Parts: sequence; structure tokens; C-alpha cells
Amino acid sequence: MRVLTADDIAQMRVATAWDVVERTGFVNLHESPYGDSATMSTRRGKSSILLSSADVPVLLIDGIRQDDPRVLRRIAAQTIAELRIVGGIQATIKQGTNSGAGLIAIITKSAPDSI
Repeated sequence: MRVLTADDIAQMRVATAWDVVERTGFVNLHESPYGDSATMSTRRGKSSILLSSADVPVLLIDGIRQDDPRVLRRIAAQTIAELRIVGGIQATIKQGTNSGAGLIAIITKSAPDSI
């Protein structure tokens, strides 16, 4: 598991959560110029030809699962308290079988203390 604190993110000098996630090198983020949904996939390549979402990490923001990675563009980097990147095995233990590609968890500074 890799954890980035607010201080780590400030040193990156990036604008949004999208930029922070890209800098980690854990995933490939793709956004279509035609307004289609953005995609996110691990850098390790295809692991299943049958399950299209098998290579998509789970994205949690303040404990809420997000399906569209474009939400990362709307989160200013300076509002992130912590970003956790969890590998496939640990993510499966924490989130279940649909998280074999890993987990990206962002906790913002305005998140409730219970997260």
C-alpha cells in the first residue's frame, strides 16, 4: 500500500486529483476529447478477455465508490488530506472480489471523521 499525505501532494505541485493519480504511476487515465466517459486501467495490462472491468481499480472518494474517473478532475489537489493506493490482493480483502485490480482511496480535508 502506498499512502500520500497532503504534504506529499503539495510537493507534487499539481492542480487536481487526476494529476495526483497520474503521477503515482499506478494507473493509466484516458479521457476522450469527444466527451465520452474517461477510463482508468492498471499499468500491468489485460488480465481477462472476458471481464472488461477486471483491470479497473476501484475508486473511492470519502468512502463513496465512484464509477467515472472524471470526478478526479473536479477535486482540487490542495483539498486532499490523504490518497491511498492499494494493490489487488489487499484491495480484494478490503473491498471484495470486484477490486482485484486495486483500489484508489481519496480522503478529502472536508470528509467526516468516521472515514
